Parts: sequence; C-alpha cells; structure tokens
Amino acid sequence: MALKITEFFGFTPLDPAAAPFVEGRLCPFVGDKCIKPRHGACSVQPLELGEPVICCPNRMYAEQFRALRELAEEVFGSDCLLIKPTAAFERHSGLGDALTGKEVVVFGKYWGNELPLPRPKGAKATRVSTYYVDWILAKLTATGELDEIIAVEVQTIDTTGNYSNQAQAFFDGQDFAGGTTRSPQYSNAGMNWENVNKRILPQLIYKGHVLRREEKCKKGLFFVCPKQVYDRIRDRLGGAMMTYRPQPGSITFRSYELDDIGDLGTHRAMRLHGQFTTTVDQVALAFTSPMNLPESDVYADAIRKALRF
Repeated sequence: MALKITEFFGFTPLDPAAAPFVEGRLCPFVGDKCIKPRHGACSVQPLELGEPVICCPNRMYAEQFRALRELAEEVFGSDCLLIKPTAAFERHSGLGDALTGKEVVVFGKYWGNELPLPRPKGAKATRVSTYYVDWILAKLTATGELDEIIAVEVQTIDTTGNYSNQAQAFFDGQDFAGGTTRSPQYSNAGMNWENVNKRILPQLIYKGHVLRREEKCKKGLFFVCPKQVYDRIRDRLGGAMMTYRPQPGSITFRSYELDDIGDLGTHRAMRLHGQFTTTVDQVALAFTSPMNLPESDVYADAIRKALRF
C-alpha cells in the first residue's frame, strides 16, 4: 500500500494560493470548515493507479455544487432553478419572486435544511441514517405543490493506514520525501476498496427499496461517486445487469473524475466520467450472486504452490 496527497485544501500541495485555507482549515469548495482538518486531503493518488482518487465528499461539491446542478438539469430540465428551502418559502408566501414551476428545492448540508425523518422501526433502531440520504431535490409546481423528488447519495472512499506524516510536511510548508527508497513521495497508506462490498452496496440496496415506496420519487435513487468507486462497483456487480431508464425502484450510478493539474492557484476541474441505471432488484441479485468468480479450486492450487509439493 502506498499513496500520496494530490490535493491539499483544494490545491496542489505547497501551492501558495492554498495558504489561507490551510491556516484557517477551510474548504474552498463549500466555503466552510474543512471536514478533515487533520490532513486536509481532498484527493490522493495510490501508487498502483497513477491517477487521483477523490477521498473527501466535499470535493464532489466543487464548482458551486456542479454535480448536483448537472443532475437536476438532466432530470428536471436545463431551465430548472436550484433554490434553498427558505427561498421557496419566500416565493410561495409572496415575499419574493413568484414561483414559476421551474424551482427545485435542495434539502441537504450547506443549503440550509436537512430533512427531519422519523426513526426506523424496531427496538434497536437508534439512528435515522439507515435510510437517510445526503440530498433530496424537490421540484415544485407554480402553485407550490410538490411535483417530483429525487434522492441523491454522494460518497467517496475511505483510506486505510496513515499519511499524517505527509500532511504534516505540507502543513510545515515542506516537500515530503519520507516514504520508501523506491517511492519517497508516497506514505504507507491505501484505499479501503472493501467498503464497496461492506457498506456502500448494502446501503444503496436498502435505501433504494425505501425510496421505491415514495410516490413522488419517480426516477429512483442517484448515487454520485468518484470514477474509481464507480469502476469497482461495476466490477463487483459484474457486466450482466440489465440497464433501464430512471424510474421508481431504479438506482443510477453517476461518476466524476479530476482533470489534469492546471496552473498554480487553480483547482482541478471535475468532469463526468460515466453513468448507468439499473434496478434495486438487479443490484441486489448481482450483489448476492456475483458472476465474476475465480476459477474452481483456486485455494487448493494456491496451497499446493505454497507447499511446493
């Protein structure tokens, strides 16, 4: 395992433009406190990949929440307008511009309101998070009625191991060369790809079933993630899943990747990498009955090779 920090508080490490963000532990993408202030890493590059992997969810909200805006425009039309719940109330109450039927109210962090939800049923259910999603986009009619909603889950990927020594070097304004002799710029850390199996896919299946019961959720659940997470999900589920149009009970996987390094003082741009839509049932079946299995008797063969019999 080995990786290096490729974006430090939004910029290439040691870029002078990052100084006020590093000093204040601020995120340049959401205009608020960094949610990972101890290391400030927005993206990292594993040695085996040779490309940056977004590791902070707030990095997915760059360019004024571009990923949400592009998704809303694709679902609700290019002329839709994302607004905060407070703005929707003002328009509906006659305190601001009148509603036009193009408004999409955004419920989520940094937009003023996160939806309060009842707790799940069951004696052991103590948190809403089992079916809480990151974002709800609610389209209103010109009279203020709820027309349609979409649910959006945004996830990146966790790291394993430790790269605090590398982060500390950047906090001190110094290059990092404390790795191995062959890879001095890389810390002894890696990506927790197993989270795709243990956490991400089970949650998506559960939440997809919850949203299928929502009458106004006509296009299902949308999952926005980095390119590398998207690729591993497709590998894990195999290539036999049928594709569908967004509909009740569907899950749309949508991924972004980072452009090459630009000039000093600039952020790497994000671009859409891929998208596919299938159903909750297809994901659940592929997850529990994987088709991309190894050859038979791989363990026995490995034992024989290890023993050299």
